[in-house]
Amino acid sequence: MNRYEIRISGFGGQGVITLSKMITMASSIYENLAATQTEAYSAAARGGRCWAEVVVDLDRDTKQIDYPKALIPYDFLIVLSEESAKDIKRDSLKTGDNTGYLIWDPSTIKKFRLAQKFKSLRIPVQRMALEKFGDTVYGNSILFGAFTALSKIFSEEAAIETIRNFVPKATLEKNLEAFELGKVEAEYFLKELEGEKK
Repeated sequence: MNRYEIRISGFGGQGVITLSKMITMASSIYENLAATQTEAYSAAARGGRCWAEVVVDLDRDTKQIDYPKALIPYDFLIVLSEESAKDIKRDSLKTGDNTGYLIWDPSTIKKFRLAQKFKSLRIPVQRMALEKFGDTVYGNSILFGAFTALSKIFSEEAAIETIRNFVPKATLEKNLEAFELGKVEAEYFLKELEGEKK
């Protein structure tokens, strides 16, 4: 089995759980991969700490996940709160192509010293969503776009179909714009990484 392990952490109301479910749907329903999703949140759901994990089997022949929770080191981390950033250690992420990525939000995290140790994409998701679309709820689609471009575990078509099934029809166009925004940020980041390697 070729496990791909993702952890998203932040606080209630940031869409942590929803984003994990979107990744799971895109992987399993539209990319035909085996995927599991687990989640946890504190008693104070909104504003309290929460996290979600997704495990994807990248091998289409296996389609079997022997343990549903993500294991450290992860392939991908999305960190959206100061408290969650404090939990990240030097060995939290794998290294290699299409793995070992960190996305974090400087509009909610003031200090994240360890971020420089990883392939780290800094996106002010909450601020961008509010300024460009008038609501922080669109941050999910920005993150989903960035994750799609960086991880490459499912196609852009799979991601777009997932968005169509997750968001109200009245907000679809804005969500697709937000997805594109996140995707472009990630693609620019990948070009910068390639430039550093040369």
